Amino acid sequence: MDIVADLMKQVATGDNLSQITKAVGGDEKGVSSALGMALPMILGSMSNTASKQGGADMISGMLGQMGGQNPMDNLGGFLGGSAAAGGSSMVSSLLGSQMGTIQNAIAKKTGLPPAIVGKVLAIAAPMVIGYIGKMFAGKKVEPQALTSMLGEQSKLAMQASPEVASMAQELMGVQKEATGISGFFKKLFGK
Repeated sequence: MDIVADLMKQVATGDNLSQITKAVGGDEKGVSSALGMALPMILGSMSNTASKQGGADMISGMLGQMGGQNPMDNLGGFLGGSAAAGGSSMVSSLLGSQMGTIQNAIAKKTGLPPAIVGKVLAIAAPMVIGYIGKMFAGKKVEPQALTSMLGEQSKLAMQASPEVASMAQELMGVQKEATGISGFFKKLFGK
């Protein structure tokens, strides 16, 4: 199982990509490319958050917020509903102070305006969280199981996307402190 690859496959199915593109603005190629970078970044950030004191509980809370729903199961309803609005608070609590830096880095790579990338991130976060929520549906989310699954998935995502991995390294160059997402990437890449 590869969460990011699976979600990108779902995005490419039917008119999902055009629905997302319509919701955020921009062009399909740019939005697809932004999602391809946003999903691994969010997964990496979730993995990092889960490995901190109380982090797995915070992630479990987000899983509960999604109520076992994966936005990809009813994309039109999700994009038109209030759940999409909740995505921006999810993504900002995951990415924290790195949000702007990540948004701008993805914007530079895709040619999309940062505001549109922000909307893509706000859709990507519930996609990842909803997907993971469905995996744990009906089971108690054990913090250790969650943390190790997120660690494996984020490693897979980084290996599959050298572009995101190198972007993460660039971001680390800018961000020296070992907090948030850059600390996670330092660990991941041994920088």
